Amino acid sequence: MNFEPRREIDYQDRQVSAAHRVLMDIGQVLASFHDSIVVVGGWVPDLLIPGGEPQHIGSIDVDIALDARKLNDGRYAELLNALLGTGRYRIGAKPFQLVTSVHLDDQPPVIVDLEFLASAEVNLKKNKPKLVDDFRVLQFPACAVAFESPIDVEIHGRMISGAENSVRLLVSSLSDFIIMKAHAIGGRDKPKDVYDLCHCLAAYPEGIDALANDWQQRSSKLLVEQAVAILGAKFKTVAHYGPQQLAIFHGETGTEEAALHARRAYELVQKLLAML
Repeated sequence: MNFEPRREIDYQDRQVSAAHRVLMDIGQVLASFHDSIVVVGGWVPDLLIPGGEPQHIGSIDVDIALDARKLNDGRYAELLNALLGTGRYRIGAKPFQLVTSVHLDDQPPVIVDLEFLASAEVNLKKNKPKLVDDFRVLQFPACAVAFESPIDVEIHGRMISGAENSVRLLVSSLSDFIIMKAHAIGGRDKPKDVYDLCHCLAAYPEGIDALANDWQQRSSKLLVEQAVAILGAKFKTVAHYGPQQLAIFHGETGTEEAALHARRAYELVQKLLAML
């Protein structure tokens, strides 16, 4: 059974450092696919709010959204081949997952998951040739917003090999990321989703009113409307699921500290909902 991190203490420095090396690796190995891949998931706040206070905890895996519109005519197969051809990646336990071993020091290597997502209407399995039996992307409807207004970010650090490098990656905008996080909160039980959401709400450039204005200006509103409905249901009171998830993530339950975390989550989301 795979270990699923649920609390802040589960995100150890070695794991975060290893995952960042994979992020760097992706930027180099898939440089020719720069316009077809977007970083989503837990690395977005760290990459777009680098000076946030408190600092975002980062992530222990890497999630990449694939733009199917730009991966036709065999390019999807080429993308997989580029990764598998390095010899550093292998098929993971899930059909949409590759894994790699990252050697940081003289301790055992850190295993990092690399997962691929796409919006629900795409079918990348039609691409030929078929390189890996049963490998497919995870279809996540809200992933469609990742391609609305991604931000081109330069990232510095070490690759899996240990080599220093600078790479460029498209990263989901904070506004789009928050929509995706709301949908994730509605579809699974992972406390870090609420942590990521609240971190971005608290640190959103120009404040939550700027986020609300961005959502209101969208020409395609369905995913936004669904996100608002999810947040309204999950953060209805301090005692509801959403606020309590933040307390769980910080390892606090049934304490005064837990109540403070839950209250913070509730107030941040309610502020956004009031402006919408």
